[in-house]
This record gives sequence, structure tokens and C-alpha cells, in this order.
Amino acid sequence: MSEPTRYDLHASTHVAAAPDEVYRVVSDITRMGEWSPECIGGEWASGEPGTIGAIFKGHNRFRDDLWTTECEVIAAEPGRRFAWAVLSYSATPDNAVWSFDVEPDGDGCTLTQRFQMKQPPSRLLSIRDSLPADRAATFLEFRRSRLQAAMQQTIDAIRDAVQP
Repeated sequence: MSEPTRYDLHASTHVAAAPDEVYRVVSDITRMGEWSPECIGGEWASGEPGTIGAIFKGHNRFRDDLWTTECEVIAAEPGRRFAWAVLSYSATPDNAVWSFDVEPDGDGCTLTQRFQMKQPPSRLLSIRDSLPADRAATFLEFRRSRLQAAMQQTIDAIRDAVQP
């Protein structure tokens, strides 16, 4: 079995809160460290925070590994969608895209977090290439499963923080 090189991941949950309220929370990247097991925070670097074209730095941690990525907001539709492209370590600006989609649903909304990656960024490949052959062979699949679990943890924590 060959190792995946593209990711198209998503995780969803129902939130008993108004879509606009959920959007306000997910579009505030400075608070992401409150919910994510990997992203430990973010800060706006340039542009109007939360608007298309704004740049932010996302600070991340997995085990003892710390790294920062530069990201650009590519969608900002209040009450509906907030998305950003990871500019760091990527061959093209649209290589790795994260998003939150908010859809009205009965007494609240459905919150979906998505991550799409066309090819592994240079940072991920250098980590893989530094591993022993047996671990390197499954590293990208390990990373995919870790991201999938972290996304579910993130949206569940957002739900718990937002719901009355």
C-alpha cells in the first residue's frame, strides 16, 4: 500500500448556537489555542484581522516539536465560512488550506472543519526523511490520522465553549 500524499479531511459536529456566534469564535485565530490540541495560538501580522488577505502567524506544537506558519485568509463570509491558506513550507499558496464551514441546522448549526493538502509541504517531508525507514514508510498516514483526530477534538471543544 502506498502512502497518501494528498489529504482531504473533515470533521463535523452539531452546535446549539447561532451560526453568526459560531463564526465569530472560529474566525478569531488568537483563540485557537483554547480548543486545538496542536495549534497553541495565533497572532495577526498584517491586514484587517479576519478579512480576506489578512496574514497571521499560527503557532503549533506536537510533542516536543514547535513551529510557526504564516497563513493568509482566503475566505471570510460571516456566519458561513472562514478559510486560510498556509503559505509556509508550501510550493504554492493553495497547497494547504484549512477552513471552518458553518451551516444552519435546526436549533443551531453544523460546524465542519476541513483540511485539504495537495502535496506534503517541505517541512513534513524533511521530518519523514529523518526517520528510520520503517517509520518513514508510514509517517504521512500517521500524520493524516493525527490531524483527523485533532480536528474532531477542536470542533468538539469549540462546540462545548459556544453552547449555552
